[in-house]
Amino acid sequence: MNMVSFLRKGIFWGIMAAAVLVMGAATNMSISEAGQFAPMEKGTFLYMNTREIIMDGEDERVCFVMGKDNVLRMCRDDGYKVYMTFSEKFGDNVGMGYSVTRITMKNSNKVFFEINADQGAHGKNAGYWIVGKYMGEWVPFVDLDTLAEYGYTINDWHRIGTNVNENGDFILNSSHEYMPPEGQFGYDLRIVTDFEANIFWDEEASWFGIKRLQ
Repeated sequence: MNMVSFLRKGIFWGIMAAAVLVMGAATNMSISEAGQFAPMEKGTFLYMNTREIIMDGEDERVCFVMGKDNVLRMCRDDGYKVYMTFSEKFGDNVGMGYSVTRITMKNSNKVFFEINADQGAHGKNAGYWIVGKYMGEWVPFVDLDTLAEYGYTINDWHRIGTNVNENGDFILNSSHEYMPPEGQFGYDLRIVTDFEANIFWDEEASWFGIKRLQ
């Protein structure tokens, strides 16, 4: 290899290395610039006797009402306009319950709502949504189909839990129960994490992004 070719190759690989660094920095920036979430408020579980709650949204109050059909409706606080409905994704709504949690950010007046649905005595996940305002309208930013794009297995047995860590990151964790070979009884069941993700707000895109952690 002559000196010119050697220099050209060196320049090429230098440019490629710089591009990788820039892309990595851009990825990290998209998460860090998303802003920190405030500590999560305690959610309200709508099921059986508790079937309605009014909460402060972004620029308005909204009402979540669980009907006799076990469908959850997000309405204007006067009940005359339904913004969205939530129900079991694959089967019927028997035994459904909905945990509704208000989500806020530390340095923004944005308000989101997390709806985490489960079904049955063991709390199998039956739906998950993060909703908020986009261009003045209430929309679902994240749902099970969104999570599936990052490896979450839809329609398998899962429990979904979320928390805001000490860094202000919104972390979603999915787990499932299994019986070890030596197990025989309910108390022998084990729980294992099968999916974990950082769900972050991308200010530039005005939408949520997802980074899978496990």
